[in-house]
Amino acid sequence: MSWKIENNRLCRDFDFKTQTDLANFLVLVAKKADAVNHHPDATISKCSHLRLDLFTHTANKIMDLDRELAQSISDIYNDLV
Repeated sequence: MSWKIENNRLCRDFDFKTQTDLANFLVLVAKKADAVNHHPDATISKCSHLRLDLFTHTANKIMDLDRELAQSISDIYNDLV
C-alpha cells in the first residue's frame, strides 16, 4: 500500500487524467465505504487530484477497519489504472 500516516490518520493522494475519472473512482470508493459503514474524508483539488484520509472518529485513532478499507481502496485504484 502507498498509504502514509499523518496526524494519526491513514492518508493517500490519487491523481487522475480527468475530473470524470476521479469522480468515477470516488463513486466506487463510496459504494465500498457504504458497504462497510466506514467513510474516508475526501479532498479534491485541481479537479483531478484526490486525497483520502482514514481514521476511526469514535476512537480517534487508526483501527483495523481503516487499514482494511485502505487496502480495498488501493485495490479499486489499481484495477482502474
